[in-house]
Amino acid sequence: MSRPRSWPTVIDRLNQSASGEIRIRMGSPGSAQVTRVRLLAEWTNLEAKTVGSTLILSLPRS
Repeated sequence: MSRPRSWPTVIDRLNQSASGEIRIRMGSPGSAQVTRVRLLAEWTNLEAKTVGSTLILSLPRS
């Protein structure tokens, strides 16, 4: 069994990324959707969408 993902660490990595986008492969499309909703509820300056089981996090464009 894998260890739980540290979402604050992922968000820090997103903030430091040159492209302003991170793609994360989740276990299933359902877990990607649930995680998207939870992250959007917790962080305000974040855009998130899912494509199948991939969660795509990005910073809002100015």
